Amino acid sequence: MPANKPPVFLGLDLGGTDLKYGLVSPNGRILISKKSWAQTKEGQKGLVVQLCEAAGELFSIASQRKLRVARIGIGSPGAVNFGTGKVFGNCPNIPGWVGVNLKKSLGPLGVPVYADNDANCLALAELLFGTAKNCRSVLCVTIGTGIGGGLILEGKVYRGSSFSAGEIGHTTVVFNGKKCACGNRGCLEKYASVSALLEAARERLKAEKESGLKRFLENGKVSVRGIVHAARRKEGWAVELIGEQAVILAAGLASAINLLNPEKVILGGGFIDAYPPFLKLVEKEIQRRAVPAALLKLKIVKAGLGNEAGLVGAAFLGNK
Repeated sequence: MPANKPPVFLGLDLGGTDLKYGLVSPNGRILISKKSWAQTKEGQKGLVVQLCEAAGELFSIASQRKLRVARIGIGSPGAVNFGTGKVFGNCPNIPGWVGVNLKKSLGPLGVPVYADNDANCLALAELLFGTAKNCRSVLCVTIGTGIGGGLILEGKVYRGSSFSAGEIGHTTVVFNGKKCACGNRGCLEKYASVSALLEAARERLKAEKESGLKRFLENGKVSVRGIVHAARRKEGWAVELIGEQAVILAAGLASAINLLNPEKVILGGGFIDAYPPFLKLVEKEIQRRAVPAALLKLKIVKAGLGNEAGLVGAAFLGNK
């Protein structure tokens, strides 16, 4: 494709449930945004094929619109070596994903490829275009299948000495608690992620055969949409489950706030968009738990780019 055509950046945001992908302009505007179920059960090869097919679809769209894909960025769960593009650890929500080299997998498409942890992508997008703009210290947290964390320190994304910084989802909040896929027990994401909320609802349904929860099932199954719908209608069980999740999440965040003393905590992920009151519940509990000095300048806010932050951040990984 001729170099004089307008450039666009291709972003792939892989999660434990969804794959979001799209084309982003150099000023951060999303031109094309798509989503599909992540083929996590197809193994490493099947998931790589899905990423390549999604990227190929976007290349075709760019060609039709006479645009030039200048680079590809991939946000993935797990510890990702930013230099090599290899996923080498901390990825319990996608079995068999550790060991894949994302740069090499997408390299045959012929443009520069960058790869990073998905929460780092959220942090980068918020730093460049969102609510972290002009901030020096921020903790970004994604709430989805698991719980991911990205750190901004001294105005830059901080990846850690071995690309494993920000793993707040694997902070222990319950000593000897539920077994986590990471191998530890009592991890925050076992109690405060979307997966944990669904599990708690299923346990409640099983324990209470005549529970009002049955009226909010989708095709006979517990769903996030059903729980949120029930909470909006002030159904006691739904309000209680979400409230419990908010308290546990806030406990984990308060510990990180006491350690880092950030200017902002940014919460992202589809659940935050689906149920806005959750943010206030978390904020209230943080105010109760964190030390007063750490709260003096702290703001708890939602991701300015919403659920698209990871996609935008992936597209801008070339900016580091």
